Amino acid sequence: MSLDHPPARRQPSISGGFEEPEDGFADDDLVTSGYPDDALEYGGAGDRSYLERDNFENELGSPADNPFAEDFTDISKHEIVDVVGDDRAGRPIIVVYAYRLPSNKAFDHQKFLRYLQHTLDKFVDQDYTIVYNHYGLRSHNKPPMKWLVQTYRILDRRYKKNLKALYLVHPTKFIRLCWGLFRPIISVKFERKLHYVNYLHELDEFVRSDQLGLPQPVKDHDASLLAALKAKPGRPANNGSHPTAPLPTQQFGVSLSFILNHHPDCNVPPIVTELIDFLRKHALKTEGIFRRSTVVSQVRAIQQRINKGEKIDFASLGNVHLPAVLLKTFLRELTEPVIPFSLYNDVLRITDYAADERNVAVRDLVGRLPNENYILLKTIASFLTEVMSHSDVNLMNANNLAVVFGPNLAWPGDQQVSLAHLSHLNNFCYRLLTAYNVIFE
Repeated sequence: MSLDHPPARRQPSISGGFEEPEDGFADDDLVTSGYPDDALEYGGAGDRSYLERDNFENELGSPADNPFAEDFTDISKHEIVDVVGDDRAGRPIIVVYAYRLPSNKAFDHQKFLRYLQHTLDKFVDQDYTIVYNHYGLRSHNKPPMKWLVQTYRILDRRYKKNLKALYLVHPTKFIRLCWGLFRPIISVKFERKLHYVNYLHELDEFVRSDQLGLPQPVKDHDASLLAALKAKPGRPANNGSHPTAPLPTQQFGVSLSFILNHHPDCNVPPIVTELIDFLRKHALKTEGIFRRSTVVSQVRAIQQRINKGEKIDFASLGNVHLPAVLLKTFLRELTEPVIPFSLYNDVLRITDYAADERNVAVRDLVGRLPNENYILLKTIASFLTEVMSHSDVNLMNANNLAVVFGPNLAWPGDQQVSLAHLSHLNNFCYRLLTAYNVIFE
């Protein structure tokens, strides 16, 4: 499904539009006043592009590396916002959980807004996706309407430009009312990015649900909605398909050992070699390569063809960003990441070493990889150093590449990477590139 629709005002939808749950929130959960017109305006932070900044090493380190940064521990402990890898178009996913919002009588919403900006600042200069889980927003934890309007205005064009999709999961009357209040100030362009998701399985076309690591309360709520839907005559229940055994030719969504066992003459998966060869010839000087996303349906169509064993002429696709997305997607959809689950905590501990010892610590960790994982990681890192060598043109230096690839090289067994861990993964990837000769030679 393409997100590029004709610019007509319409109700956001994925599958049939908004469906009011039978047990929708009571009226006292809804706002009782109109939206204010005195919400604060915002002056954006600098005009310099994220891709054009040079000194990011402190950003990629642990939060303690910057003594002047605001301490958001009291906000982050609630785990309201998280980052969970990439969607099927290769875009980072930022997930928000309404049920984790604490009581509005004690919660510092202004600090939470600064925390949102702090989180989004890491992603706003690349294409990204937001999944908002509305379940659990009640009168006791609902933010003030004035704050919602203020947030929309403070998160200005810099934040909205590269937001490609905003999925509103389990919408209720409150969402519908907010839509009516916000509509006068929401642009048509931004409106086209909004999509209602009535049930979790509707997200599968766009986001791998196992990757989201959804908490049990959200799953339980979805199950109750599906049970109510199933009880209605003439209404379809969950249309999720049953998993089938992978084809011998499959390369996406299977393990590294599965691919190599079915391609015994290859040291790395054939698709990785083909994608790198194409990108090396055609994309090294493309500005923002690996930052831009493509249409989800195109990515899935090419994946299906590759999984069936078809040889793809990537040049005929007419879009160098599509092979770039496929390379990231391949890494993210491995059933176990290049850095195995057993070594994930060791990656997080790299920043515990003194700064001058971290490259050696990374080398020792990489040396413990299974041979097939080591070869694949070295192949990817070697190619990314080539991309990095053209950063004066493509603007993809080691810092920017680390932000893109760090979460695609390692993640925990539950598929969910917390915001607290994200900087550690980026730092690890950064060192793979800047200390490549120390680590791999």
